This record gives sequence, structure tokens and C-alpha cells, in this order.
Amino acid sequence: MNPLNQKERILTPLSLADYEVSPEAGFLPMHSPAKAQLTEVFWQVQQAATLLPKWMTTGKIRQLIESLPEVDVDREALDERQLRRAMLVYSYLTHAYVWSKPTPAKVLPRNIAVPFYQIAQKLGRPPVLSYASYAMDNWVRINETEPIEIGNILISQNFLSGLDEDWFILIHIEIEAKAAPAIAAIPTILEAVAQDDIATLISALEAIKDAWININTTMSRMPEGCDPYIYYNRVRPYIHGWKNNQALPAGLIYEGVEAYGGKPQQFRGETGAQSAIVPTMDALFHIIHRHDPLREFLIELRDYMPLKHRAFVEEIERCSTLRDFVKIHMERVPKLRDLYNDCVSLIEKFRTQHLEFAARYIHKQAGSINNDPNVGTGGTPFMQYLKKHRDESSQHLLN
Repeated sequence: MNPLNQKERILTPLSLADYEVSPEAGFLPMHSPAKAQLTEVFWQVQQAATLLPKWMTTGKIRQLIESLPEVDVDREALDERQLRRAMLVYSYLTHAYVWSKPTPAKVLPRNIAVPFYQIAQKLGRPPVLSYASYAMDNWVRINETEPIEIGNILISQNFLSGLDEDWFILIHIEIEAKAAPAIAAIPTILEAVAQDDIATLISALEAIKDAWININTTMSRMPEGCDPYIYYNRVRPYIHGWKNNQALPAGLIYEGVEAYGGKPQQFRGETGAQSAIVPTMDALFHIIHRHDPLREFLIELRDYMPLKHRAFVEEIERCSTLRDFVKIHMERVPKLRDLYNDCVSLIEKFRTQHLEFAARYIHKQAGSINNDPNVGTGGTPFMQYLKKHRDESSQHLLN
């Protein structure tokens, strides 16, 4: 950023609210869309989603879904929370339809495909289950006066239900909440850099460091309630997508969606890599991933984020000069370098822990064509990707 842009930043500080980000909840919505009430025309669809874990035991979930009415979403005046609630419902019904039997469905019937497409278009995301619906919008707070954390949140929607499925999602939600102070510190950091305010910058970096310590503590709790075998065989199968998936090599046909012209579509499955937390931190600390197919994958995953979160990541990439500022001042103020390195090391620790869990929960499990232990739910050779991203984090420590 040139000096003129820095002065502009002083006059126009970054507003978290403009990007649907809050100091209290980070990228999570302050009021979960899971509690939003849809209009009456959705009642049969909502009921099917509510009873999904029961219907999944009957082997007749496809017949149920095929019998649901086709809702004309464009005729319904839905607000943002309602749209996100509807996206959650149709995402789960779609993935249940596709993956409920050993042979996946190659065609999504129009009564589900058309409204799902209409909802996804309004939200600016592909019509597939993504992290935003699976975790960020899929919770209810028990006591509104207490934090968004395990013990005070319930999962709203399941495929099969059970502790392991809930716990896997709960961990991700708490991570999002624990990241809130780190995200909230970003405008302060940008202002401090622009104004050469080292004391304020140190305080903000300490807030990010503390947040990452809490994030990693939450991440380490995954084995408490989610068993690797149960995760792999009863949780993971339903969150796959239909891009780079040998079970659906051509993708999925969305029947009746004119924009797709009857051609199969390929969309990536749900993955925590669709969260905006780590991309935002990479942007802030200027952790660069080499331009290769792995980086292209990270950029592609932004298409699955909520639109304003995607814009937030891009804005931080555009305006953060934190790394250069620290390099200029670190000899005079060694604490700046230490805090910068502490934060980068904690991000690396998060990636290392993620890599270890991926090996235990996926790579070491016995696979099948519908659940390949060598391919992530996002359709990538995930072990290779995770190792690369971890190594590139450590390469950005300042000496």
C-alpha cells in the first residue's frame, strides 16, 4: 500500500459490519439462521429436513424427497436469514438424496434442484452443501446471554444424528467464535500501521495471539466426542461434493435448471477450508502460498464462502502491510517481531493439528469408491495440500 492509501485508511477505517463480521461472533451470524421461520409453502420441505435422521434409517429418503412440492422461491419475499435457513434445508436434502444409497444419484429431481438453485443464486454460492450451511448457520444458542461455545449451542440439522456428528460440527462453530477477537483486531492493526502506532499494534497482536491459543485449544478437543471410525463411516460420506469425485465423475445433473442446460455440474463438497478465518489471517500476515494448483484450489474455495466474507478476505489482502511494517521496526522493537512470529507459529500449529487429525480420521481409514481416504471432501489430495500449507506458514517467520 502506498502512503496515500495509508492516509485514506486513516480517514476511512475498515468497518467489520460492512462485511457481516462482528467483534462478538466473528464470521458467525449473531443470530443463527437455523432459528429463522420460513414461509408456509416450505412446511413440507422443512418437515422432511427435520425428520431426515429418521427417514435415513428407512432406505426410502429418495422417495420422500421426490414427493416434496417444488417451491417457487422467486415468489417468496425471503430475507437474508430466511434464505440462509432455506439453503441449509435444501443442502441437507440434496446430499441425503445423492449419498443415501451405495450408488449415488446422478440426477437431482427438479422439485429440489430448481428451488435450491434459486436460493443459491440469491446468496451468491453454488447449490451444494458448503461450510457456511453445514456449520456457520447450523446452530442454536441455548442461553442468549452466554457465549457461543460448546455447552451453550445445539446443532439444528443432521443427516444421521448422534454425538459424533454433532461434536464434529460443534468444534467448528466454537472455533469460529473463538476467532472473533482475532478478526475484531484487524481494523485496529490496519489503523496502527497507517499511523505508526506501535503500542496499539502490539496490543492488537497480543489479542490475535490469545485468540489463536484458544482456537487451538478448541481444535484439540475434537477426539473428546468424535471417534475417527464413526466420523469416517457415518459423518463424512454425506458431505462429499461432485467435483473430482470418482463416484460421480461427470458431476450431478440439476433437473429443470435452465441455466445448466441439462449438463452435469461439478461442485466441491463441504470442507473447513471454506471458512474465512485462515485465509483472512494469511492475508493479514502476508503468508503467501506459491502459485500452483494447490493455491488455485484455495482461491476456488472462496466461491463457497458468503459473498461479504469473500470480499473481506480480498480487502485484507489488498490493504494489509503488517509484515512490511514489522520488518521495518523489529530491530528497534523486537517485541513486534516476537508477536508476529508467535501468531504465525500458532497458525502453523493449527495447520499441523489439522494435518494430524486428517491422517487419523481419514487417511488411515478403510475406504470405498464413495469415500476415498486419499481424497478430501473438497475433492483434493488433501494430505499433500495440508502439508504444503503448513510448511508455507513456517517459512514466513521473521528472523
